[in-house]
Amino acid sequence: MNKRLENQEQLLWNPNFSGPEGQGLISLINSTVADGGTLGFAQPLSPPQAQAFLMQLQEKIQAGNSHALYLAIQGQPAMFVMMNLNTMPNCTHTAELAKGVVAPSFRGQGLVKLAFNALVERARQLGIEQFVLDVREGSRAHALWQRFGFTTWGVLPDYARVDGKVYAGHYMAQSVESLAALVNPTPTTPGELSC
Repeated sequence: MNKRLENQEQLLWNPNFSGPEGQGLISLINSTVADGGTLGFAQPLSPPQAQAFLMQLQEKIQAGNSHALYLAIQGQPAMFVMMNLNTMPNCTHTAELAKGVVAPSFRGQGLVKLAFNALVERARQLGIEQFVLDVREGSRAHALWQRFGFTTWGVLPDYARVDGKVYAGHYMAQSVESLAALVNPTPTTPGELSC
């Protein structure tokens, strides 16, 4: 379900990324990478990389293997989170949070909490009980995940290599209900977004 929020904010699940939302998403990723974000890219995406990324994302969404949350505010790309479903029969209670990003100009405005509430709502609809993720140690994203209750269950010392430097990575997890209680301590009814 897509929601229109205040001030021309539009929170979309699985928009068509072959249109304007796709260009907005690439702009969002590139601005974050340029600002020191660690999204698996050392440099902003080139046009061929951007096209391949959007094509793969659209294929995952159409196959039902991923759900993408995209927020635009007054037409400006503000936030994106990709949730990958686990298709293994014994692991369908788990989903991976990937490529979580907030535009530099929109940070500190409560969008992370908004995203987590939307993710919790969608996870409940899909029967997902646990979120997992991986992140570069010591990054801004690592600190954010920790602040929102994700805990490390494993560390890979040789996780990422950038400009000849090796970075460790943390594999983290949290139950959906634990995250819900942390970001929204007052009870909500299904379908309600609180931020």
